[in-house]
Amino acid sequence: MNISRREFVKQAAIAAAAVPTIVRAQTVQPKEAVNPLPVRVGMTDWNLGQRGDITKIALAREIGLDGIQVSLQFPVDGSHALRDSQTQAAFRRAALENRIQICSLAIGSPGRSRLPLHTNPAAAILLTEAVEVARNLGTNNILLPILGDSHIDMTSQSQVDTFVAMMKEVARYAEQYDVVVGIEDWIPAEDNLRLLDAIGSDHVAVYYDAHNIVSRDARKGRGQDIYAEPKMLGKRISQVHVKNANMLLSTPGGKVDWPRMAQEFYEIGYHGWYVLETNSPTNDIVVDTRANIEYVKKTFRMPPSA
Repeated sequence: MNISRREFVKQAAIAAAAVPTIVRAQTVQPKEAVNPLPVRVGMTDWNLGQRGDITKIALAREIGLDGIQVSLQFPVDGSHALRDSQTQAAFRRAALENRIQICSLAIGSPGRSRLPLHTNPAAAILLTEAVEVARNLGTNNILLPILGDSHIDMTSQSQVDTFVAMMKEVARYAEQYDVVVGIEDWIPAEDNLRLLDAIGSDHVAVYYDAHNIVSRDARKGRGQDIYAEPKMLGKRISQVHVKNANMLLSTPGGKVDWPRMAQEFYEIGYHGWYVLETNSPTNDIVVDTRANIEYVKKTFRMPPSA
């Protein structure tokens, strides 16, 4: 069929106008195809070799970690360690240069003269100082272990009341710096909720370590469902430790079913760090830690943002 030149030009123009629409339709990705947020893996400085050692930041980079949990110690010999502002600046500079994030600040042993941490008047002063140190290092998360000699007896109302009173004041200070103090302990989720409700601040939370909970229940001869605890604590979990005793995370037979626990963290919408507190079974810290990083990034998932 013969068409006029005018009709040919008109039809060509219509076809050309349709092309961008077709291309756009082909290049728009469905929502499910968008890559999820990456899982962030950090590691404790003591498992990298030594608490408060600035050289462990470079080691973390060499291994391929995303972050490091550094320790704030309170030496009884009068030395300042990480309490010194120049040392804090050096740590922050080393983290920037190595592209490693200081994911949290861990409270190291304050010395026996200052224990138990939850009843000694010095503890509140040390914790408020730790809030400032964390902020100066560029992290908003503190690990406060109340284990061992600092363990709280939840059947002792005086211990509970003293700890709550102290943490109310620490929380008031932490709010000013937007820092969260995460409590790591051996007590059940119900008791942690009791403490947090009494403290009444979003700036005090739970630093969750499932391996500690399993060990606690084994010692007490009870089989509490640890996989129910993440749902109970929910948004009150500030950060998570991951470990498998002295074995690699991938080694079967450990105390925690990590794939199952990973699903629990995913379902509560946990977006925080997974911090390795792992040893080196082959005595090759680089190889073993890389294997653990690979396991975490394969096993854990970051839920979509709300």
